Amino acid sequence: MAQKLKYNEQDVCMVNTMKISARNQIPGTVKMIKKGPVSTEVVISIAGGNEIVSSITTHSAEKMNLREGSKVYAIVKASEVMVGID
Repeated sequence: MAQKLKYNEQDVCMVNTMKISARNQIPGTVKMIKKGPVSTEVVISIAGGNEIVSSITTHSAEKMNLREGSKVYAIVKASEVMVGID
């Protein structure tokens, strides 16, 4: 039989930083957010005037309280890199 865990919200929020295994962690700032009913497009400004665009669930964007100007990391974890030519 499954048991329900009892906890206080402050107990869950004790970790200040999260460590992850992905090596490609690129710091940036949220430039623009295009919110949709299911997914949200997040444009992240990174060094050198470049941008990375990520599509995440709207639920995740809301849970992270993302706003323009928020400091974030673009975390890239891929099993393959594709190459294309014209």
